[in-house]
Amino acid sequence: MKIINRAKKIAFLAIVTSIAGCSDDTKTEYVEVIKEVEVEADTVAGESIVSSIDLGPFKCSAQELSENSEKDCRLYIKGSMNSWSSRPEAQLHYQGDGKYIALFSMQPGSYAFKIADSDWSPERDLAIGKEVSSEVQFDTAMELQRKYDDFENQNMDITVTGDEDQVYRFTLDASQGINTPSLLIENISATDADNLSQPLYLVGTFNNWSHSKDTEFVYKGAGTYEAVVNFLEARTIAFNVHQGDETPLVYGSLDNKHINLQESISALTAFPGGKMSAKVTAGSYVFSVSVLGERQQAIPLSMKKIRAVAGHDTITGVNVATSLTADGSYAAETYHWVAQGDMNVTLTNDATQAPATKRQLASAEGVGRYSVTLTTNQETPLAASAGHDVDVIALEKANNIILMIGDGMGYPQIAVTSAYKGEALFLESGKHRGDIKTASADTLGHEDLPEIGAHYYTDSAAAASAMATGRKTNSGTIAQAQPGDGSNLETILEYAQSLGKSVGIVATSHCVHATPASFAAHGPSRNDFAALSASMYGEVKPNVTLCGSKLVDQVDVISTEAEKANYTLVKNKTDLATALTALPATDPKAEILFAGIFGENEIPYVLANENQKSYEAQDIPQLNEMAAAAINILSKNPNGFVLMIEGSQIDFAGHINDTQRVIYETLAFDKAVKEVVTWAEQRTDTMVLVTADHETGGLQLSKSNGAGKVPEVTWLWGSHTNVDVPIASWGHINTHAFVGRTVENTAIYNVMRGALDAQ
Repeated sequence: MKIINRAKKIAFLAIVTSIAGCSDDTKTEYVEVIKEVEVEADTVAGESIVSSIDLGPFKCSAQELSENSEKDCRLYIKGSMNSWSSRPEAQLHYQGDGKYIALFSMQPGSYAFKIADSDWSPERDLAIGKEVSSEVQFDTAMELQRKYDDFENQNMDITVTGDEDQVYRFTLDASQGINTPSLLIENISATDADNLSQPLYLVGTFNNWSHSKDTEFVYKGAGTYEAVVNFLEARTIAFNVHQGDETPLVYGSLDNKHINLQESISALTAFPGGKMSAKVTAGSYVFSVSVLGERQQAIPLSMKKIRAVAGHDTITGVNVATSLTADGSYAAETYHWVAQGDMNVTLTNDATQAPATKRQLASAEGVGRYSVTLTTNQETPLAASAGHDVDVIALEKANNIILMIGDGMGYPQIAVTSAYKGEALFLESGKHRGDIKTASADTLGHEDLPEIGAHYYTDSAAAASAMATGRKTNSGTIAQAQPGDGSNLETILEYAQSLGKSVGIVATSHCVHATPASFAAHGPSRNDFAALSASMYGEVKPNVTLCGSKLVDQVDVISTEAEKANYTLVKNKTDLATALTALPATDPKAEILFAGIFGENEIPYVLANENQKSYEAQDIPQLNEMAAAAINILSKNPNGFVLMIEGSQIDFAGHINDTQRVIYETLAFDKAVKEVVTWAEQRTDTMVLVTADHETGGLQLSKSNGAGKVPEVTWLWGSHTNVDVPIASWGHINTHAFVGRTVENTAIYNVMRGALDAQ
């Protein structure tokens, strides 16, 4: 065992999830472990530390626990920076006197967020009021309000500047009541200092409960202290944290409340602290604590194994620069890659990354298989390795490529819709099928971790960017190198433009929603609709955009930018039909610029809700009609085209667990797929890929009630999940690409690029 001092700061993200009960097979939720536990008052240097520990004023009510004894009432920072998920590093920790604190790290960019529990319960949906500016004011306490009864709030907007990750201290103060708590956000990346009067030590069975430099926590900045411990073999350890040597302040589990700390899961340690335990395997672990001042009543503690993560298997085409990523590798100082196979493989650094060796671009000159191995911290005691296979497949040249994405459409959405229809969907008729892994750059390697893996899932921006650019990005990022230098990543539509092809997007969301924007725009934030509109119509200039409008401060920013860029603009189905007849018969120079921007503010559900005007009332074309119109326009170019079509609102309905609207949206998408495939299969130069970006809601079919009746289902929650999603191929070329494979979502770009480049 020894401490490894690393120059590179690894920002601690205050982490807590489930805390295990006294036995390995009995687990108790955090709310039950810590809630209302009385301990004897104690003093350190004559000063009282704590007399009781609880979850504070936002803890579960007795009624909530009676309805669901497993309900998680902890508060999290949830936003576009983490797919609006309840990831443990984003938890706010109760410190007494109505105050909650979290240290939270974010990469440069612009994000929207709220404070909420994992279920988005109205009682704990906390954000800024509707009547004030949503922009975060740093170092100034902002008044929030709960979203309950007749109260409303809005997302808060936060901009992270600089070239490196920034660590913020979030302090939520509900001491004056829970209806209007205050939130103070301070950037402590560079200003916070090690101010403990006595050092912290990790002590336990592995060092005979002794204090030594080998297991002293080393200050890493921004309130973070770390100790690295090497274990030569798998074992169970008992431990706690001591501050001081002679009569130490002991942090650990509460007396008689055992805590079993698991890898990548943290516990809220508390004074006076009993023993904790953890199961470790051979390797090195980073123990991190977050100390916000002397004599806290609780300190978040986490344990993470130092590891290399090289992603999942993938496929690609000959001479396609294929992204190999070390995203998810933890505590890595260096990255070393090796490729071995039966063909010549060239590895080059990815210049968008820092260091550039974190990702590699691999190119192979022939068909075959090669394996890549990543070693982090090579030739050090912290070395770790991982690898995967890359299949380089033969691809025929495609003149036209149509990629269709059912947003949020996993296997369960298809099964539930099929049960309602009383027969299989057209989607299920394809013989050429495989599966897609969906992890984003900021979730890769975490999605399969025990206990917390379910909270690590992609968002549509990261998933679509991976498919559009072949590079993984962080959640919320639109086709830019994040992680990395933030530079624009060339999309498959932009590459097709360079070949003289026409390109377009079709969606039932608004045109700069995450998925369509990721194919035809660039930006650090999926929520900056004005900037994305300017990027789409002022920079990328797709030939066709057929999708919804979007109001920002009562201005339709999409239509505004399209008009500014001299697009032919139509706003309803009637005008669309008229405008199509006025277009030239051919477009060999890809000069047509055509925008159909529908709806008063986005497109409604196929089955309009009580707050929406229907498709018919607004004269909006259905998805299959928009797809047909786009193909009509784009196929005027003899050089071919690339088109992305999204059934967007399968996801929208999934977020609110609206089974009926999931069914209607999936049926509409299925109809569009059938018509597109029928068109494509009359040709020999077109490939059609149909997939999803992720699954939404954790939907499961329980029982079919017969054709025309909504089946019985269960939902996990209102968020995305990280399960694999389907991919199917149609047409007369390249249908073999994904058959029987489970590969990264970036493989979709690789195959499309390979098909465009094939001779």
